[in-house]
Amino acid sequence: MHNNFNDLIAANRNCCSKSKVASENGKKFEIDSKEDFTRIQIDNCLIPSQQVEKCDFGFVRHSNDEFYFVELKGKDVKKALSQIISTITIFESNFIRIPQGKRYGFIISSRNPLSSAETNNLKQAFAKKYGRLLEIKSREYKYIPK
Repeated sequence: MHNNFNDLIAANRNCCSKSKVASENGKKFEIDSKEDFTRIQIDNCLIPSQQVEKCDFGFVRHSNDEFYFVELKGKDVKKALSQIISTITIFESNFIRIPQGKRYGFIISSRNPLSSAETNNLKQAFAKKYGRLLEIKSREYKYIPK
């Protein structure tokens, strides 16, 4: 376990970069901010195991220790959410405890087959139990932190 993000980053330098962009197979998540962020490649780096579900990337917002869990997905939005929740659980027990109010989930899918009611239910359930905000967007999303 690490006490803070700097310790986590120092211990896993090979998985970290100063990028604010994550992209894969035509899907892209970007943070539009002048602030300092560190991107952590979670899948196949920080968490190399193929036996557990995990999301693709994480971003540390250094100004206030928020953490963004990002999954770039085809169209299985529920599976993507499951991967984010699994990653939060793994972080809590193995890496660093992140207060619920500082956890954000982002799913960028090639398309979202869910109805707006289903999408809203997923967002509300996430906010109640796992994090502050869940965004589900198609193809590309530029997030502007508040």
